[in-house]
Amino acid sequence: MKRQRVLVVEDEASMRDVYRRFFDTMLREEFEADIVPDAEQALVALREAPIDLMVLDWNLPGISGVNLAKALRTDPKTQAMGILMVTGKTTLGEEIVALDSGADDHLAKPFDEKILQARLRSLSRRRDNSLSRDQSTRFPGLDLDWETGRLNIDGRPVHLTPKEAELLRIFLHRPHVLHSHMYLWQALWGYDSDQWDHILVTTVSQLRKKLGPKWSERLNTHVGKGYSFDT
Repeated sequence: MKRQRVLVVEDEASMRDVYRRFFDTMLREEFEADIVPDAEQALVALREAPIDLMVLDWNLPGISGVNLAKALRTDPKTQAMGILMVTGKTTLGEEIVALDSGADDHLAKPFDEKILQARLRSLSRRRDNSLSRDQSTRFPGLDLDWETGRLNIDGRPVHLTPKEAELLRIFLHRPHVLHSHMYLWQALWGYDSDQWDHILVTTVSQLRKKLGPKWSERLNTHVGKGYSFDT
């Protein structure tokens, strides 16, 4: 089995040692990891070889993890890369900031290594699935490129976060179908969280705003049940 390449960006030396032991012992057969201390060295590593997944610390010296994630999502060469943001912050608002920066997932310190293992495997599976799907979804006036996550509405580009793009593709792939809250959470995140419902509702709300009046009215909320999308 081909190992996926992971780039870990972590400024604390003790945490870099944790990651080295983690990848050497728990995920040796699945992932090949490079570990760097800051965003500048991460950018050098990205120029040297393609990366499948990134474990990115929020609070980096120089270029922050949030700003690095935003930059990576604007570059066609790194747009499809999976990003797991690791932070010492635990509030819902800060988790939303991490996801809105372009990260696919968020993990708060301190974390159990088995949780990190599960998150990486889940992100790897979702990335493989997304790359194997249709490359675009088109309806009159709306065009979503799945590989890049680029959305055009009536010829106007609309920036989506990775999770917003995944969510929209689910709706467009299965229009007029009621998707339960739990189904959408498992499809997009796939792990347990005490705040999962708040994160999902916020993501749907952000997507609705970006769709604009013409398309947002087609995203229907079924109270206590879930969401559907009419094309």
